[in-house]
Amino acid sequence: MIKVNLLGEARREKAARRPLITLAGANVNNYIVLGFVIIAVAWIGVRYWRLSSQLASINEEIAQNQREYDRLKPIIEEVENFKKKNAELKHKIEVIEQLKANQFGPVRIMDEVSKALPDLVWLNRMELSGLTISVTGQALNENAVANFIANLASSPFFSEPTLRVMRQDQQGVFSFDLSCGFSPTPRTSAESSGR
Repeated sequence: MIKVNLLGEARREKAARRPLITLAGANVNNYIVLGFVIIAVAWIGVRYWRLSSQLASINEEIAQNQREYDRLKPIIEEVENFKKKNAELKHKIEVIEQLKANQFGPVRIMDEVSKALPDLVWLNRMELSGLTISVTGQALNENAVANFIANLASSPFFSEPTLRVMRQDQQGVFSFDLSCGFSPTPRTSAESSGR
């Protein structure tokens, strides 16, 4: 036989129809959802207010920096012009100093070569290429050429001369070709004595 408990079914229906929690005739769940919505809107409002105040502050700072830049722009241009003029003047001074140094070099070379030139030797050609001097000349004997080389070597402005060619022609005149280095600043006595 089948037994049906109708009382349990009625209790379940009554329990299902009953509202959860009510407060003055309204569902508490609705109040909770409404509270979350109000809190979310309030949080969004506060966040929007903070971000707009930060944006306004940043915009004000940008405007202030732009005003400062506009105020300093002529001064910056003046400084840039001064730097350009200063660089041009430095370049001109370097060129003048280089010209003075180059002007001194040939005069010093001619003076030192004329001091080193012994009797019975004459020069046909002298060339300066960088800091190397090439000399061609003639002498009446070999000793005069050797004295010329020794005199150049003893000068503090010349490095050790190198005799490249020496030959005697039919009249007994010796032709020579030598080269040596030139220094615009003289060697010290320690460098000279170390040779």
